[in-house]
Amino acid sequence: MTANSGYSDKRTRAFIEDYNRVVIIVPSAWGATRDEFKVYGGGVEIPITDFYCNPHGGHEITLVLGRQLDPEQPCFVVRSGISVPAQPKGIYDTAEFAARYTYDGKLGASIECGKTVFRLWAPFAQSVRLNIYGDGETGSNYYGGVMRRGERGVWTATLDDDLSGKYYTYTLSYNGREDAETVDPYAISGGMNAGRGMIVDTSSPRLTPYGWAEEHEAYKKKHPLRSYTDAVIWETHIRDFSGKTRAINRTRFLALAEHGLRNGSGETIGLDYLADLGITHVHLLPVAQYATVDETRLYDETYNAFNWGYDPKHFNMPMGAYCTNPRDGNSRVRDLREAVCALHSSGIGVVFDVVYNHTYNFEAPLALTVPYYYYRFDHRGNPSNGSGCGNETASERPMCRKFIIDSLLHWARTYHADGFRFDLMGLHDVETMQAIERALHAENPDILLYGEGWVGGSTLLAGKKQCNKWNCCGITRSEGAAGSIAVFSDVMRDCVKGSVFHGGDGGYVNGRPYENVNAVKFSSMGATSPNFNMNWVPDDAGRVINYVSAHDNNTLWDKIAMTSGHAPRELKLRINRMCAGIVMTSRGIPFFQSGEELLRSKPNGSGGFVENSYNSPDEINNIDWDALVPGSDTEAMRDYYKGLIAFRKAHPVLRLSGRAEIEEATDFRSDVRYDIIAYTLRGAGEELYIVYDPLEPADVPLPEGKWSLRIDGERAGDTDLGVYEGKYHIEGKSVCAFVRVR
Repeated sequence: MTANSGYSDKRTRAFIEDYNRVVIIVPSAWGATRDEFKVYGGGVEIPITDFYCNPHGGHEITLVLGRQLDPEQPCFVVRSGISVPAQPKGIYDTAEFAARYTYDGKLGASIECGKTVFRLWAPFAQSVRLNIYGDGETGSNYYGGVMRRGERGVWTATLDDDLSGKYYTYTLSYNGREDAETVDPYAISGGMNAGRGMIVDTSSPRLTPYGWAEEHEAYKKKHPLRSYTDAVIWETHIRDFSGKTRAINRTRFLALAEHGLRNGSGETIGLDYLADLGITHVHLLPVAQYATVDETRLYDETYNAFNWGYDPKHFNMPMGAYCTNPRDGNSRVRDLREAVCALHSSGIGVVFDVVYNHTYNFEAPLALTVPYYYYRFDHRGNPSNGSGCGNETASERPMCRKFIIDSLLHWARTYHADGFRFDLMGLHDVETMQAIERALHAENPDILLYGEGWVGGSTLLAGKKQCNKWNCCGITRSEGAAGSIAVFSDVMRDCVKGSVFHGGDGGYVNGRPYENVNAVKFSSMGATSPNFNMNWVPDDAGRVINYVSAHDNNTLWDKIAMTSGHAPRELKLRINRMCAGIVMTSRGIPFFQSGEELLRSKPNGSGGFVENSYNSPDEINNIDWDALVPGSDTEAMRDYYKGLIAFRKAHPVLRLSGRAEIEEATDFRSDVRYDIIAYTLRGAGEELYIVYDPLEPADVPLPEGKWSLRIDGERAGDTDLGVYEGKYHIEGKSVCAFVRVR
């Protein structure tokens, strides 16, 4: 696919900012006069009635027109005989544009009554040609028909055949730009490297795994999510999950569906391991088509095919590198459905990591279909870069908002998604995220919605509109929904084991307990209490993702190594268990990186560790399942996490979510050493006593009565580890949890 994206940094550019205003950016505006300029729309000169010149900074010249221009017609600015095409930009934000072109109907290619209907929103295209191919990678276009412009900027074409399995693209002609052949932004599958879209009938039996609908309904009935805080989320990457296994479909979607996998020691791994661990949801790092893995080289042993996938190319089709045949668009759909079906049959929900905040570059279908519309640009035509990846999308524009919601509903319906995690959610506006909450919870009230409550750089989106962790608190929950929209708690992440931005800095459990006592107390209450002088206080713990490690930054085990120096291994293991214990016994939604429970490490080969392993080889990124050996520290840690999860599931008081009920349920003790956190939880018909000791052993007073110990520094679960009263001798670097004996 070759095209001039229209975003090159040329010295002279012109933009249509309104229906009667054009701005031209020139190398020098000194001495410029109105008489030097002429504006033509549709081949007819449009009078210039006013002229503003800014010779400073960007050298901008504003031309006010005597009548409205029609952006559907070619528009040019001429100066001293040099013609510059004027590209629509600021006009997209006008009320008049929204009234004329906002469209709420179906887009994409669909099979309707035996015919194939194509719909593309491209309001200012001069022409659109539909191309049909028999193959997703090679072969000639055998149609090439011109589409018809309809109302609200929608181009349509209807062909009399059911073209399921055929491939297609559009060729668009724009003012002053080379014709651009592009994939339909709404295409739901495609060929190799997504160079062509595919026409798909998702109801086709060949794309529907056995038990597809039945397994989903059975899963929903058996595993209802009454509150977000009932979830326990395990985050993984498709290649990480199976790269170091004997799976038949290693590094593919279908590896998630394989039962009976064992490692070299005969230990259960893969899907059966997840079911045994007790998690409720698997969070899959991006599985939509991304740009930086070449699918033609997957079987080249010299090629590193690894990337996390935060470089989106196409938002609606599964990644070809993860399916059994990336050349066949059907394989993408069926393989992912089979994986989801298998997870559901094992009682595990599926969360898709989605990256709507930017595209890999301006060769993406969104950019080529409607130049400048789907992105934020400054007044000089330079892209805003709040993603840190060179651009950011403009979610606040109605048709961009529609695209995101339509895309999410596609994933929810086509793949039975149980949740979505939003990358750099602060780059999306609050209104869009509220609309997403309404649309998805109308589809399924159990769907989990959460994201990063921050941005990745400077953005043009106003602070009050950003769906960051502060503004996200204003998004309301639909009636009957399990929650609203949650955000990751960077407070818990950093206060428990140290800042992710300073590798050697410890936290409450590993070197800096006194500075972090209040932050840990705050986090243990699901960040809901206003009594700790924090600048972010959600009203519901269901808005909070509690975690100490994710794919970003160092693994937990590596962070412990970086902050514990030459401490004995047993001490490091206690620190790890304590981190997990705090996460799992706090109100909120527990989340952990796959392999955290297996002491996952990413050594760089030089005595250090890889922090940002987004494109590192499999050897660094893949889960080392063979470390799970009977009698090993790894097996003991796995069992500890398994016990924590079981304990959390067994005690509803740990999953309280409302601020008022958490405040009423929680009673911190003041008669313990300052660094020790001890508190009683009363609610849901039970009473727990939880103690965190980050330093030396101590005798901790117990509330009156008898208490059954369920978690200590080495063991966790809902089995009795002894009955105590009066006091308990807690070992340092430990979490202890007691249940009142009745």
